[in-house]
Amino acid sequence: MGRTRTFNSDAVLGAAGNLFRQRGYRDVSIADLEKATGLVSGSIYNAFGDKAGLFKAALQHYVHWFVRQRLTAFAGPDATLDDLEKLFLSVLEEPLSDGYGCLVTNSIVEFGNAEGIASEGIAQTLGMVRDAIDGVLRRELGPKASDAATMHLIVLYHGILTLSRSRTSFDAMAQMVRTEFDRLKNLRIRATSPRIKPL
Repeated sequence: MGRTRTFNSDAVLGAAGNLFRQRGYRDVSIADLEKATGLVSGSIYNAFGDKAGLFKAALQHYVHWFVRQRLTAFAGPDATLDDLEKLFLSVLEEPLSDGYGCLVTNSIVEFGNAEGIASEGIAQTLGMVRDAIDGVLRRELGPKASDAATMHLIVLYHGILTLSRSRTSFDAMAQMVRTEFDRLKNLRIRATSPRIKPL
């Protein structure tokens, strides 16, 4: 009869995910994971199979408990452009402002478009981000204006998450976000203003 798990799964997956976020998949060893999670290697192998299994579980945990919750909070069904702007600015605040970026974005950089252990989490996140941004833009700007603007904001969002790992000024990136959302808010005003009929 197998032994039941006696560890807190959320705490273990959170700790492992944070370590992978900081150092990447390839540079993390089982010994590093033991230290970060408090589990011995046997428990890691029994619960997750191997390092790849733990990474996949930690990435799914991150997508569900961090990415999804942020998108719901800032870009849910009633969100406005002002709320969406806060999502972008929040990337430059704690906990993402620690210089290690986002586990999903880092995985895109590390693994590229090859099919593998990060593919599912990356695809889920890209889809959720696209749908959340597009939903806000369709409500605020109308369907005609939303397609190009959605892709523009997706690139901006993941670009900020990538550059947050560099020495790029957070203040400069925040100013760029504000400028872009000022432009979108002007489009919103024009989209909702009644048209003046020519005399």
